Parts: sequence; C-alpha cells; structure tokens
Amino acid sequence: MVCNTGVSMTPSLDGETYRFEWRGLYDGVSILWDEETGSIWHHVTGEALSGPMTGRSMSVFNLLQMTVERALAAYPDLAVAISDREIRGGGRARSVDGDPELSDRLRATIAAEDTRRPTMEIGLGLWDERTRRYYPVSRIRGAGGAVIDRLGGRTVAIYLEPVTGVPFAFYTRATAATWNGDLLELNDGTVLRDGLLYDAGGDRGEIERPLQLFTRWYGWALMYPDTEIWAR
Repeated sequence: MVCNTGVSMTPSLDGETYRFEWRGLYDGVSILWDEETGSIWHHVTGEALSGPMTGRSMSVFNLLQMTVERALAAYPDLAVAISDREIRGGGRARSVDGDPELSDRLRATIAAEDTRRPTMEIGLGLWDERTRRYYPVSRIRGAGGAVIDRLGGRTVAIYLEPVTGVPFAFYTRATAATWNGDLLELNDGTVLRDGLLYDAGGDRGEIERPLQLFTRWYGWALMYPDTEIWAR
C-alpha cells in the first residue's frame, strides 16, 4: 500500500484559519476555494490565483508518497487511515493499450503544453527560491537509480526508492551515491536504508529534504514554465 505523508500547505495565514473546498481544474491541476474570503488557490504552490487574497501565499510543505511500512518506520506514531470508499475516476489519467493518456477533461483546461518532454512522463520536481528543476524517472534510472546534483548552492541526492520506484531527494554533503542491494551508500559515510538515513557509526540521523513533488511532466511544466530539465 502506498500512502501520502505530510500536507501540501497549512490552513492558516496571519494567524487566521481557512476552510477549503475543491472547486475544479486549472491548467491540469486542482484549485481550491476558501470559505472565508472566496479566493481561489493553487493546491500545490499555495498561491492565491484570484479573489481578495490574490498574490498571497501560504507556507508549503512536502507531500511524500511511500509505503505504509516505510511511513511507520519514519514516523512510528503515525496514524494510518484506511477507507473502503471507491476512488472516483473524474480527471484521472486513463490508459490506452497500456500507455498513459491525458484525459479529455484535464486536457480541456490546458492552454498550451511544454513539448520538451512527453506529456505523461513521470519525474521529480525540485524547487527553491531561485531554481525549478525536473528529474525524469527514466533518467534517474539510467544513472543507476541515484544521482548527485546541486540545488540553490547545496548538494542534493536524488534516488528511486527500491520498493516502489518513487523518486525522492534529500540534502547531503556527499559527492557520490551508489546502490548496494537495498542500501544507498554515500561517500560521506552515510547510508540510506528503508528510507532512513544513518551516519558512519550506524546511528540514525536527521534527513533534510528540499521542496519536491512527484508528478507528471505536463503538470510540472504548467506550474513552472521556466523549469530546467536535469540531464547527466
């Protein structure tokens, strides 16, 4: 089972609490409406797109996708909610002969696509105040499942989780990373095991992650049209 841990934005601004509802699609992504001001918000960036709060932004956090086993290892006190409700299709991507295809409903909300990469390609988007960069899963896999790069003056490791194949990134001092079975070994002596980071002495260390989003190319490029695309 794969679950999401964390939230995409805080429901408060300037000490005030806001209540949100889903209000449709814009440029291929969901938009939210807040009951207090009637403003429309981007659900990933936390920015108000229209209404009285236009131009304001809420704090943004990572939304990480991982198995329940990995989530409980990282957060032992995590509450796991399991629903028996069916997932409604709506704007989900549909598959034709095994190849993913953008649904007509989503495509109708998109004015223009960035054709530098395939529409439905999956990858990891990283961003900070200065940089937006997209790491296609195919390129990470082609580099051995782990790469080292620089983002905003800091070194980051980007890797594919061995159980799910989902990409993640974290800050590091290492300059090289290689897989040894299910262990990601970095040349600064640290080791990533089951999604947890351990130092050279075997003690568990804190893992710091840049802002990141596991997404399809079309959605990332629509959010950040100036994005870079990582290549070896």
